[in-house]
Amino acid sequence: MGYHDIAESSWTSAAAANRGGSSGGGYTDILKEIFDRLMAKGIEEVVSDPSAFREQLHRHFERLPARSASCHLYLLCSLSSHLHASLLGTVDFHFSAISSYSIDLDVEKPEDVLLHRRILDECANNPDKRPVFHVRFLRCIRAPLDSEDSGGSLTSTLRRDIEIRPIHEIIFSTIDKTKLLRELSDLMSEVGLNIHEAHVFSTTDGFCLDVFVVDGWDTKETDGLLQGLKETAARSHASLIEPNKFCSHGKKY
Repeated sequence: MGYHDIAESSWTSAAAANRGGSSGGGYTDILKEIFDRLMAKGIEEVVSDPSAFREQLHRHFERLPARSASCHLYLLCSLSSHLHASLLGTVDFHFSAISSYSIDLDVEKPEDVLLHRRILDECANNPDKRPVFHVRFLRCIRAPLDSEDSGGSLTSTLRRDIEIRPIHEIIFSTIDKTKLLRELSDLMSEVGLNIHEAHVFSTTDGFCLDVFVVDGWDTKETDGLLQGLKETAARSHASLIEPNKFCSHGKKY
Protein backbone atom coordinates (compact mmCIF):
# COMPACT_ATOMS: atom_id res chain seq x y z
CA MET A 1 0.00 0.00 0.00
CA GLY A 2 1.43 3.36 -1.03
CA TYR A 3 0.94 6.99 -0.27
CA HIS A 4 -1.70 7.49 -2.94
CA ASP A 5 -3.94 4.92 -1.24
CA ILE A 6 -5.25 7.99 0.53
CA ALA A 7 -7.38 8.52 -2.54
CA GLU A 8 -9.57 5.66 -1.31
CA SER A 9 -11.56 7.80 1.08
CA SER A 10 -14.82 7.15 2.86
CA TRP A 11 -16.55 8.94 -0.01
CA THR A 12 -15.44 7.05 -3.10
CA SER A 13 -17.68 4.00 -3.25
CA ALA A 14 -20.98 5.73 -3.85
CA ALA A 15 -19.45 8.13 -6.32
CA ALA A 16 -18.11 5.22 -8.33
CA ALA A 17 -21.37 3.32 -8.06
CA ASN A 18 -23.34 6.25 -9.37
CA ARG A 19 -21.12 7.26 -12.27
CA GLY A 20 -22.91 7.08 -15.54
CA GLY A 21 -26.24 8.22 -14.12
CA SER A 22 -27.79 11.60 -14.72
CA SER A 23 -27.18 14.40 -12.24
CA GLY A 24 -29.42 13.77 -9.25
CA GLY A 25 -30.84 10.67 -10.95
CA GLY A 26 -29.80 8.30 -8.15
CA TYR A 27 -31.15 10.47 -5.32
CA THR A 28 -34.08 8.29 -4.27
CA ASP A 29 -32.12 5.08 -4.75
CA ILE A 30 -29.30 6.30 -2.50
CA LEU A 31 -31.74 7.52 0.15
CA LYS A 32 -33.55 4.18 0.14
CA GLU A 33 -30.32 2.22 0.40
CA ILE A 34 -29.09 4.36 3.29
CA PHE A 35 -32.43 3.88 5.06
CA ASP A 36 -32.47 0.12 4.47
CA ARG A 37 -28.90 -0.29 5.73
CA LEU A 38 -29.60 1.72 8.88
CA MET A 39 -32.72 -0.38 9.52
CA ALA A 40 -30.72 -3.57 9.04
CA LYS A 41 -28.17 -2.38 11.58
CA GLY A 42 -30.96 -1.95 14.13
CA ILE A 43 -30.04 1.62 15.05
CA GLU A 44 -32.45 2.78 17.73
CA GLU A 45 -33.47 6.14 16.30
CA VAL A 46 -34.30 4.40 13.02
CA VAL A 47 -36.13 1.25 14.12
CA SER A 48 -38.10 2.96 16.90
CA ASP A 49 -40.12 4.97 14.37
CA PRO A 50 -39.16 4.13 10.77
CA SER A 51 -41.74 6.44 9.17
CA ALA A 52 -40.63 9.47 11.18
CA PHE A 53 -36.97 8.73 10.53
CA ARG A 54 -37.56 8.28 6.81
CA GLU A 55 -39.08 11.76 6.72
CA GLN A 56 -36.12 13.18 8.67
CA LEU A 57 -33.73 11.50 6.27
CA HIS A 58 -35.63 12.92 3.30
CA ARG A 59 -35.42 16.44 4.78
CA HIS A 60 -31.68 16.01 5.35
CA PHE A 61 -31.08 15.07 1.71
CA GLU A 62 -33.38 17.83 0.45
CA ARG A 63 -31.40 20.32 2.54
CA LEU A 64 -28.26 19.55 0.56
CA PRO A 65 -28.76 20.63 -3.08
CA ALA A 66 -28.35 18.18 -5.91
CA ARG A 67 -25.49 20.27 -7.34
CA SER A 68 -22.54 21.03 -5.08
CA ALA A 69 -18.79 21.21 -5.39
CA SER A 70 -16.90 18.04 -4.63
CA CYS A 71 -13.18 18.65 -4.53
CA HIS A 72 -10.41 16.09 -4.66
CA LEU A 73 -6.79 16.96 -3.94
CA TYR A 74 -4.22 14.30 -4.72
CA LEU A 75 -1.03 16.05 -3.68
CA LEU A 76 2.54 14.81 -3.40
CA CYS A 77 3.74 14.08 0.13
CA SER A 78 6.86 16.18 -0.46
CA LEU A 79 4.81 19.41 -0.56
CA SER A 80 4.78 21.49 2.59
CA SER A 81 1.50 22.23 4.38
CA HIS A 82 1.82 25.87 3.30
CA LEU A 83 2.06 24.82 -0.32
CA HIS A 84 -0.99 22.62 0.07
CA ALA A 85 -3.00 25.64 1.14
CA SER A 86 -1.60 27.84 -1.61
CA LEU A 87 -2.67 25.35 -4.27
CA LEU A 88 -6.33 25.81 -3.45
CA GLY A 89 -8.16 27.33 -6.39
CA THR A 90 -5.51 26.18 -8.87
CA VAL A 91 -5.58 23.33 -11.34
CA ASP A 92 -4.88 20.86 -8.52
CA PHE A 93 -8.29 21.67 -7.08
CA HIS A 94 -10.86 19.83 -9.16
CA PHE A 95 -14.55 20.77 -9.06
CA SER A 96 -17.15 18.30 -10.27
CA ALA A 97 -20.10 20.27 -11.57
CA ILE A 98 -22.58 17.42 -11.29
CA SER A 99 -21.48 16.07 -7.94
CA SER A 100 -23.96 15.95 -5.09
CA TYR A 101 -24.18 14.87 -1.48
CA SER A 102 -26.14 11.76 -2.39
CA ILE A 103 -23.68 10.75 -5.11
CA ASP A 104 -20.60 11.36 -2.95
CA LEU A 105 -21.81 9.28 0.00
CA ASP A 106 -20.45 5.82 0.66
CA VAL A 107 -23.53 3.66 1.17
CA GLU A 108 -21.31 1.13 2.96
CA LYS A 109 -21.09 3.64 5.83
CA PRO A 110 -24.69 4.79 6.35
CA GLU A 111 -23.95 6.00 9.89
CA ASP A 112 -22.06 8.90 8.31
CA VAL A 113 -25.41 10.35 7.27
CA LEU A 114 -26.54 10.36 10.90
CA LEU A 115 -23.34 12.14 11.89
CA HIS A 116 -23.72 14.77 9.15
CA ARG A 117 -27.34 15.39 10.10
CA ARG A 118 -26.46 15.81 13.78
CA ILE A 119 -23.65 18.24 12.96
CA LEU A 120 -25.87 20.38 10.72
CA ASP A 121 -28.68 20.36 13.28
CA GLU A 122 -26.29 21.39 16.05
CA CYS A 123 -24.97 24.22 13.90
CA ALA A 124 -28.44 25.45 12.94
CA ASN A 125 -30.06 25.14 16.38
CA ASN A 126 -27.20 26.26 18.63
CA PRO A 127 -25.68 29.55 17.43
CA ASP A 128 -23.39 29.71 20.47
CA LYS A 129 -21.68 26.47 19.37
CA ARG A 130 -20.71 27.73 15.92
CA PRO A 131 -18.51 26.78 14.27
CA VAL A 132 -18.98 23.06 14.80
CA PHE A 133 -15.84 20.94 14.42
CA HIS A 134 -15.83 17.15 14.43
CA VAL A 135 -12.63 15.10 14.13
CA ARG A 136 -12.18 11.36 13.74
CA PHE A 137 -9.34 9.00 12.92
CA LEU A 138 -9.82 7.14 9.64
CA ARG A 139 -6.83 4.84 9.10
CA CYS A 140 -3.04 4.72 8.78
CA ILE A 141 -1.15 4.63 5.50
CA ARG A 142 2.40 3.70 4.60
CA ALA A 143 4.14 6.68 3.01
CA PRO A 144 7.71 7.38 1.88
CA LEU A 145 9.67 9.52 4.29
CA ASP A 146 10.29 13.11 3.28
CA SER A 147 13.93 13.69 2.36
CA GLU A 148 14.41 16.03 5.30
CA ASP A 149 13.09 13.35 7.67
CA SER A 150 15.34 10.61 6.32
CA GLY A 151 18.38 12.85 6.00
CA GLY A 152 18.30 12.67 2.23
CA SER A 153 21.10 10.07 2.22
CA LEU A 154 21.68 7.65 -0.62
CA THR A 155 21.27 4.76 1.82
CA SER A 156 17.85 6.03 2.87
CA THR A 157 16.83 6.47 -0.73
CA LEU A 158 17.90 2.97 -1.67
CA ARG A 159 16.10 1.48 1.32
CA ARG A 160 12.95 3.40 0.33
CA ASP A 161 12.31 4.34 3.95
CA ILE A 162 8.66 4.60 4.84
CA GLU A 163 6.63 5.86 7.75
CA ILE A 164 3.17 5.17 9.04
CA ARG A 165 0.95 8.25 8.75
CA PRO A 166 -2.41 8.59 10.50
CA ILE A 167 -5.22 9.94 8.32
CA HIS A 168 -7.99 11.96 9.94
CA GLU A 169 -11.30 13.36 8.81
CA ILE A 170 -12.37 16.86 9.84
CA ILE A 171 -15.99 17.93 9.48
CA PHE A 172 -16.81 21.61 9.76
CA SER A 173 -20.15 23.43 9.81
CA THR A 174 -21.09 27.07 10.23
CA ILE A 175 -22.95 29.84 8.41
CA ASP A 176 -21.99 29.74 4.76
CA LYS A 177 -20.04 32.70 3.42
CA THR A 178 -17.65 33.74 0.70
CA LYS A 179 -14.01 32.57 0.80
CA LEU A 180 -14.79 30.10 3.56
CA LEU A 181 -12.93 27.23 1.94
CA ARG A 182 -9.71 29.21 1.64
CA GLU A 183 -9.96 30.32 5.26
CA LEU A 184 -10.44 26.73 6.39
CA SER A 185 -7.45 25.61 4.34
CA ASP A 186 -5.35 28.34 5.98
CA LEU A 187 -6.54 27.20 9.40
CA MET A 188 -5.53 23.61 8.76
CA SER A 189 -2.18 24.65 7.35
CA GLU A 190 -1.48 26.59 10.55
CA VAL A 191 -2.24 23.48 12.59
CA GLY A 192 0.23 21.56 10.42
CA LEU A 193 -2.24 19.55 8.36
CA ASN A 194 -2.09 18.65 4.68
CA ILE A 195 -5.43 18.53 2.89
CA HIS A 196 -5.73 15.64 0.46
CA GLU A 197 -9.43 15.60 -0.14
CA ALA A 198 -12.32 18.01 0.44
CA HIS A 199 -16.07 17.60 0.01
CA VAL A 200 -17.86 20.91 0.21
CA PHE A 201 -21.62 21.31 0.48
CA SER A 202 -23.87 24.33 0.97
CA THR A 203 -27.33 23.78 2.45
CA THR A 204 -30.53 25.38 1.24
CA ASP A 205 -30.89 27.21 4.58
CA GLY A 206 -27.51 28.96 4.48
CA PHE A 207 -25.12 26.61 6.27
CA CYS A 208 -22.14 24.58 5.11
CA LEU A 209 -21.04 21.01 5.60
CA ASP A 210 -17.35 20.71 4.71
CA VAL A 211 -15.49 17.42 5.05
CA PHE A 212 -11.69 17.20 4.78
CA VAL A 213 -9.38 14.20 4.68
CA VAL A 214 -5.98 15.21 6.06
CA ASP A 215 -2.65 14.02 7.33
CA GLY A 216 -0.08 15.82 9.45
CA TRP A 217 -1.36 14.88 12.92
CA ASP A 218 1.09 12.28 14.17
CA THR A 219 -1.16 10.20 16.43
CA LYS A 220 -4.50 8.46 16.14
CA GLU A 221 -5.96 10.48 19.02
CA THR A 222 -8.33 13.27 18.09
CA ASP A 223 -8.83 15.37 21.24
CA GLY A 224 -5.59 17.29 20.78
CA LEU A 225 -6.29 17.89 17.10
CA LEU A 226 -9.79 19.14 17.84
CA GLN A 227 -8.46 21.46 20.53
CA GLY A 228 -5.73 22.73 18.22
CA LEU A 229 -8.26 23.57 15.51
CA LYS A 230 -10.51 25.43 17.94
CA GLU A 231 -7.67 27.36 19.57
CA THR A 232 -6.12 28.35 16.25
CA ALA A 233 -9.51 29.44 14.91
CA ALA A 234 -10.12 31.56 18.01
CA ARG A 235 -6.67 33.13 17.83
CA SER A 236 -6.32 33.80 14.12
CA HIS A 237 -9.67 33.40 12.38
CA ALA A 238 -12.28 35.61 14.01
CA SER A 239 -14.70 35.26 11.11
CA LEU A 240 -14.93 31.52 11.79
CA ILE A 241 -15.66 32.00 15.47
CA GLU A 242 -18.17 34.84 15.00
CA PRO A 243 -19.59 34.20 11.52
CA ASN A 244 -22.58 36.51 11.99
CA LYS A 245 -20.29 39.54 12.15
CA PHE A 246 -18.54 38.66 8.92
CA CYS A 247 -21.15 36.72 7.01
CA SER A 248 -21.83 37.45 3.39
CA HIS A 249 -23.81 34.62 1.87
CA GLY A 250 -22.72 33.32 -1.48
CA LYS A 251 -20.35 30.87 -3.03
CA LYS A 252 -17.25 29.93 -1.09
CA TYR A 253 -14.92 30.01 -4.05
